[in-house]
Amino acid sequence: MFNENSKVSTTEETDTSGGTRKIQETDSQKDVIYKEDNGEKTPITQKVIQPKIEGAVIAAKGANNANTKSSIIQAVEAVTGLASHKIQVFEMN
Repeated sequence: MFNENSKVSTTEETDTSGGTRKIQETDSQKDVIYKEDNGEKTPITQKVIQPKIEGAVIAAKGANNANTKSSIIQAVEAVTGLASHKIQVFEMN
């Protein structure tokens, strides 16, 4: 993880003959954040953990048709990797 500081400054100048000049300066600084344990510095890292999908419940128009229901289950299986017995499809009212 980082401690970030950034600064942007813009300057616009116009000369006597009508010309203009625009200057934009960007200054950024990134410092690593450390955790100190018994005098030992260790960088702090960030980890994103995705939720685990346990099952799916779908409500869809036309789900009372066996072919439609089967197609929906196959699509959800392909996208999520879930087993078909963990996917329930119901007719939407």
